[in-house]
Amino acid sequence: MLAYVGLYTAIITAVYLFSYSYIEALRISNAEEKVYGGTFIFSSIMAFVFSGLTYLFI
Repeated sequence: MLAYVGLYTAIITAVYLFSYSYIEALRISNAEEKVYGGTFIFSSIMAFVFSGLTYLFI
């Protein structure tokens, strides 16, 4: 039962982080001034980490 909770949590978190990094990339690409890309980089890396965790729970 706990493995299913971990699987669904990892999937939901990965999807959320991929969508958040996509929105952040759109915001960065439309900016005219100097931007901070740390949020985009961190959310993209963590999205790949959580998508990798889904294979651990399968």
